[in-house]
Amino acid sequence: MERINYLDHKGKTIIYVDFSKCSPTETQLIIGEIKKIVAHQAPGSVLTLINIEDMLFDKNTKQIMQNLAAHNRLFAKAEAVTGATGILRVIYDGIMTNEKNKVKLFDTKEAAKDWLAEQ
Repeated sequence: MERINYLDHKGKTIIYVDFSKCSPTETQLIIGEIKKIVAHQAPGSVLTLINIEDMLFDKNTKQIMQNLAAHNRLFAKAEAVTGATGILRVIYDGIMTNEKNKVKLFDTKEAAKDWLAEQ
């Protein structure tokens, strides 16, 4: 899927997920793919960079994002998020209430990649 890619940054592999400008239907399809990819990784090893710029949310999107966070909890080492401004930041903070120790918000993709590479 073109919205999910692997990035190599400073010797670390990062799963990049681009939810920018996604509709709720597109988001659900991408989440299904992410779950498959992450489920094949070692526990505590996954570094993820998620772009949610201009992502469209509805009631169902919030729930499936929470389900994704719960699914990935075992596999995640750290997650960086970009594009969370304004109301998107409020929504994302609400979704990630149980994940704050592994999730950090960034203004730029480069800053997010640098932080993930240090984890």
